Amino acid sequence: MPTTGLSYLDVEISYGSQWISLNDGFNFRIAAEGTRDSTAKSWRRTTAESPILGGTYLIHAVPDMVVENVAFWVYGQDQTDLADNFYFAEDLFEQLDFRMRWTYDDYREYWRCQLPDGSFSRGHIWTHSVMAMQSYQVPRFPNVTRERLP
Repeated sequence: MPTTGLSYLDVEISYGSQWISLNDGFNFRIAAEGTRDSTAKSWRRTTAESPILGGTYLIHAVPDMVVENVAFWVYGQDQTDLADNFYFAEDLFEQLDFRMRWTYDDYREYWRCQLPDGSFSRGHIWTHSVMAMQSYQVPRFPNVTRERLP
């Protein structure tokens, strides 16, 4: 009988020549709420209108950038460690051009991304728990490189 459910998940972001895990379970953990909960695909269209015929006619279309939601928890051993991890994660997402690598069991996707907008949560209770939240709306190119892992 095949097993069900996900046994492995990793989300990594390129930083120079390295991959940094956003789901290492020690410094960062991908949030279940808000991450990849919805994706919208849109098109850049070239259309034409006729002075005689009704309607608008599609001449050409290409996919536009796709915006993906990525949220994760940031942890630290103490407040200094939390701040170091928090600002390092912020640096990761302040790159003009970067890649993300999503690994689910034996399946992997690579995204080419650009500078995202983000929001941060460091409320009173989370501060006492030595944790914080970062959430980004990551614009990625519409083409995704996919592979099956051995």
